[in-house]
Amino acid sequence: MSPRIARPLFAAALALCAFAAIAQSNPPPAAAAQPEPPTTVIHAGTLLASPGDAALKTRTVVVRGDRIVAVDEGFRPASQYGADARLVDLSDRFVMPGLIDLHMHLAISMNVDPEVSTSPARLALSGAGYAKRLLDAGVTTVRDVGDNGGTVYALRDAIAAGDVPGPRIFAAGRVISRTGGHGAKHPVPTELHFEAAGCDGVESCRRAVRENIEAGADWIKLTVSGSGREAGGRADAQPIMLDDEISTASEAARRAYRPIAAHAHSTAAINAALRNGATTIEHGTYFDAESVRLFKQRRAWLVPTASVAAFVRTQLSMFAGSGDVKGTEELKAWADAAVANPGRAWRAGVPLALGTDGGPSFDADTSAKEVGLYVAAGVPASAALAAATRNGAEALGLGDSLGRVQPGYIADLIAVDGDPLADVERLRRVVFVMKDGALHRLPERAP
Repeated sequence: MSPRIARPLFAAALALCAFAAIAQSNPPPAAAAQPEPPTTVIHAGTLLASPGDAALKTRTVVVRGDRIVAVDEGFRPASQYGADARLVDLSDRFVMPGLIDLHMHLAISMNVDPEVSTSPARLALSGAGYAKRLLDAGVTTVRDVGDNGGTVYALRDAIAAGDVPGPRIFAAGRVISRTGGHGAKHPVPTELHFEAAGCDGVESCRRAVRENIEAGADWIKLTVSGSGREAGGRADAQPIMLDDEISTASEAARRAYRPIAAHAHSTAAINAALRNGATTIEHGTYFDAESVRLFKQRRAWLVPTASVAAFVRTQLSMFAGSGDVKGTEELKAWADAAVANPGRAWRAGVPLALGTDGGPSFDADTSAKEVGLYVAAGVPASAALAAATRNGAEALGLGDSLGRVQPGYIADLIAVDGDPLADVERLRRVVFVMKDGALHRLPERAP
């Protein structure tokens, strides 16, 4: 090597050594210690820690950050869990996990002004307002099973980011069915523009599922029968999707780790959906003995949605029609069967979760009313509350982190005045809401 080249290289090496020595003598400052997450201590007079099991008396629930870290007997002082721990006194209230509604449509309202329904921004804001009211009413988790316009994705993400209050949302996006099938029709002038997810044959069904997943779907919603008011939703109706279409859509979803929620009223549609891997059957009005066997074998869940049937029963003239739409008497017969369905399913041993088919045109306490409809149909209150909490979490695949008040679980808690196991109407009077460990609603005054 020539001296002309060697001298600069030697100088550079000396500079690097000097820099290393300086760096060693002046190490970078240690990262600042992260503050401890806040601790909230809750005195629960009665605690339904695991719905379906017996309630517990006088418990102290300790929440740190977004998790439950302890459930101790008696009322312990908050100072036991940290100098800055906050005490919430619910010693005269009934405390339980937040409600989980597995069948909602946050961007669909029957009474909305077209200026709202045709504007993505207005529709998202309408959904945000309803989401806050749901959280006020104790609904901490929602599965949205049909939003062809896609605004619920934005609402889901805004809630997750803390921009607006509301339940955590699992969104299915566009409804997938055969072309022209229930939920997969082309938009009408009072709806947002969207490309309907009609699928005809295996290739188009596979593509529709994959497009939904690319758009952000957490679940895939298939409509395998017509609606309850259509001929395609009668007990003896054949599925409106062919078996290879159902199986292809289900397989495409499974490979992307997306579960299937299958709308099905007729017996054949329910059984076809179950055979092809549906995790939940929505409505499921006319299940039979084979359906029961498949529910148990496949570990699937029935989401009966009695609330929407009860509503239709009060508005028969509005929903009845002619041609492919049932007349008043036939529509009433369907509504009666659907309202009775939770009790029939419970007696048959079908696993039950809760969903309402609600949206912004429904009262925010509709999920609590659905629990009451379960009880009126013959489901014991304990099982109905389990359907609204732990069963919903298990159907979502989150049974090890949601739906119970136990150490390690997400801190979604509500409190009501009185005992809903004795009177489920108490569930409509929520006085306290915590979601993800954050205090959303506190009792305004002593009862």
